[in-house]
Amino acid sequence: MTISDKQNKANLDRDAHLEARAYSQIIAWPTVLLGVTVFTCYWAIPLLVIFHELPLFIAIPLMAILTYAAYTVLHEAVHYCISGNKKSLRWLNNWMGTLAATILMVPLVAHRYLHLVHHQNTNQRTKDPDIYSRDVFSSLTSFFYAIYQAVAGQYKSYITKRWHTAPVRQNCQFILETFCALLLRAVPFAIAISIGGAEMQQTIVNLLMLFIGGGFIGTFLLVFLFAYIVHRPHQISDRYLNTSTIVISGPLSWPVTILWGFQNYHAVHHLFPWVPFYYYRHLFKRIRPTMELMGAPIYQLNWRGLRQVSVS
Repeated sequence: MTISDKQNKANLDRDAHLEARAYSQIIAWPTVLLGVTVFTCYWAIPLLVIFHELPLFIAIPLMAILTYAAYTVLHEAVHYCISGNKKSLRWLNNWMGTLAATILMVPLVAHRYLHLVHHQNTNQRTKDPDIYSRDVFSSLTSFFYAIYQAVAGQYKSYITKRWHTAPVRQNCQFILETFCALLLRAVPFAIAISIGGAEMQQTIVNLLMLFIGGGFIGTFLLVFLFAYIVHRPHQISDRYLNTSTIVISGPLSWPVTILWGFQNYHAVHHLFPWVPFYYYRHLFKRIRPTMELMGAPIYQLNWRGLRQVSVS
């Protein structure tokens, strides 16, 4: 690459950066609304199972979808996207992240540490904490290991790599978040036991299936849609090349993008992590020429699968 080529790329990156900077001052009220809605609905479902006998074939998929949606809020809180550059509202950002963390059983402080390491070392075999997702479909063992690593691995990594150097206040928050997540899960079981009756045992079994089934499916969706498909083939670490954009054309574009949580534009997030998730699509349209000139991988999704439309 010549000096002229490097200078041109630097200029392109600077222009894209200026476009993205317009979103740094935004307070993400839609994310706040999403967080409150997801938190309320998630913890209402076990009560509906207890008091209104909501069928598990409805309750478990709902729990899985809400688990996936909760990660969007946690993910935004990790990057302080909810409060934007308003430091006076950092408390709102952290509270929303903490509420979402109770659903995912992953403390905000632990995930913030691991996720920022992922951004610094994306696709690097020995340094990226999300590299486990690369092998999610290589074997049944790898599949279950990826689900395990997405939750339990957060605790293990924080305790072994961060605990001894973290401020005491941060470690206390880690303990408190874990305790709150466990306590909220214990409440429905306590209610079922206090009600008693002949069906108590079946209600407890239903609650176990609800939390395990909903959590497992929701975590798989996260691993697949947030970590695996957008970082394939998990080999390139260059900033513009390490994450894919997946464009959906036709009438299903908006519905699929919304259900995906806008993470089909995950490359925009890796380039400019301060941008709220619901603006990824809008910003992508503005900087797409730059991304194409920089060689960013862009795919189109249709009924036949993925087709690369921009070759790096």
